[in-house]
Amino acid sequence: MAITPRTILTSAAPATVAVVSLYFFTVLGTTLFTCMTDTEESIDIEIADRGSTMVPSSSACDHVAERFGDDTTEWTEFAWVNYAYCYDQNDDSKMVLQTAKEGLDHHPRSEVLYNLKGYHKIVTEDHVGAIDTLREGMDAVTHHRNGVMANNLAWAGLWEPREVHLDEARQLYVRSLAQSPEICETVHTGLFVEFAIAKQATALERYEALKRFHELRDRYNRCLDRLDDGEWHTVVEIVGAAVLFDNVDNTANSERVHPLMRSAVTTLAENHEDKTADALCREAMPLADFHHDCVDAVENSLKADAQLSERHEQRNQRAAQVREQIAEQYGPDYPVLQANDRANMERTIRIQLK
Repeated sequence: MAITPRTILTSAAPATVAVVSLYFFTVLGTTLFTCMTDTEESIDIEIADRGSTMVPSSSACDHVAERFGDDTTEWTEFAWVNYAYCYDQNDDSKMVLQTAKEGLDHHPRSEVLYNLKGYHKIVTEDHVGAIDTLREGMDAVTHHRNGVMANNLAWAGLWEPREVHLDEARQLYVRSLAQSPEICETVHTGLFVEFAIAKQATALERYEALKRFHELRDRYNRCLDRLDDGEWHTVVEIVGAAVLFDNVDNTANSERVHPLMRSAVTTLAENHEDKTADALCREAMPLADFHHDCVDAVENSLKADAQLSERHEQRNQRAAQVREQIAEQYGPDYPVLQANDRANMERTIRIQLK
């Protein structure tokens, strides 16, 4: 899956100027500041009045542009990344793309800006544009500090298989894992690549792809705890993986909901109840032939969760009625009602329910 921008942010300026000091990882790469500019040097830049028409602007990030001054020809890579990332934090992909493009004009070897631009082209569903951007970045950046760009190119290619052959996508995700072996999103991309290859291959090739798939699946197990955070991109990612696991486990046509899908959809209902199954699967499933499988799996899981909740509610109501009946028949001091042994109470209620 395309790696989302995540950062640790601190304030490096007075309260009147909210300037961000970024330590980048995932889509931004673990570049820290050594590849851009010294943090302390950036802090010493004098704040200038805004007035330049050269820099892409939106009021949401004026404070960042003001921090680095009017003359964008003097902006460091650090400045451009801060500015682009501000728009990312405001979910303004259009301005991220415009800012990253401008920044790359001044810093054409910026790994971070290429990743930001490529990622947000994926977000805006311009997958061909993302592929072009990331291919350009792969060539322009002389030293890749992590495997983020290779992974994002492989993920974008899954959406446009005519642009990126599956063999190339495999090479890309393997390269990404070699550089950044702990990134869950890259393991996730690998799962999709090997699943797609297995679906197209026969005999030995299919066996090899499924072997790789299961090896990646074992590695991906450590990534599932992230679902507890309820973050949208994680839910999307794990729903996509659950569809693949369900298909490989030969349960796609059964009525049983895959356990991983149940967990993901429960988190979805708790944290993103406004999202539809179709909207979720438009992000989660790059393989066009499996979009409807994804939608059906999510909807079936939501339905199963609703039915389970209804049964629990009915059971709780019936249990309350039984307790009331026992109290009416034997009085409030009946030992079953006063016992600390919960198991005895539940056993008595079950007897009454029969």
